[in-house]
Amino acid sequence: MRPMFRSPVLLIAAAAVLAGCHKPYGVGGPQGHVRVKVEAIWQGQPVQTGMLAANVSGYRTQVDVLKLYLAEMRLTGPGGASELAEITFFNALDGGTDTVLAAEAGTYSGLHLGLGVPAVLNASDPVLYPVGHPLSLGNGTYWTWATGYRFVMFDGRYDLDPNGAGTPPNLFTFETGMDPCYRVRDFSLPAPLTVQAGDTTELLVRLDVDRFFHNALDTIDLATENQTHGNDLPLAMRFTDNVLQSMSVE
Repeated sequence: MRPMFRSPVLLIAAAAVLAGCHKPYGVGGPQGHVRVKVEAIWQGQPVQTGMLAANVSGYRTQVDVLKLYLAEMRLTGPGGASELAEITFFNALDGGTDTVLAAEAGTYSGLHLGLGVPAVLNASDPVLYPVGHPLSLGNGTYWTWATGYRFVMFDGRYDLDPNGAGTPPNLFTFETGMDPCYRVRDFSLPAPLTVQAGDTTELLVRLDVDRFFHNALDTIDLATENQTHGNDLPLAMRFTDNVLQSMSVE
């Protein structure tokens, strides 16, 4: 049984998230909204649950689950920055999901985000969060054994035979977590993004799933590297870096 003691620091941090995880920087300024959508693609095509495609190694690959946390999201630009959210949770398949976040009115040229759950939130107790909160137990992302969250959940099936037929026979599971897997990235927007008071502006984050398996210097070979549940940290970190580099913002 878990002890009932709760660290005052964690309680304060969690209360701050509950009270204002979408609060923008600044006090009393005009506000608008940004609809952030996260969508998975495979070589330019939206990824549907159960879709089959050939990965970089030529293996038939079926994607069944792709969920992830994005944290510390803020818009940036020469005129300042506006916080969007401390933590958000997305299902990226089947056209993706979106969330509407408050932002200060202004024009921005960049986006800062983290992939995963920052250390302070990762150490918090999930029972503190109500249903509907990104860190609530209802999302099924908490690792009780590790007392922390799964950052990215990427599950599916694969077939080493490119000429195979039917459902691929083998399973893969990449579930990252642990504080070393938290990564941040700054994006330059392809065009200035203007947030106007009372209006909602669209912002799309795309994940190129094919690139989860490779970069210019390294390839994750599903034949021998197909499972990480936080227990294979080197593989989890390689996978995390690939996911982060697969992202683009529109």
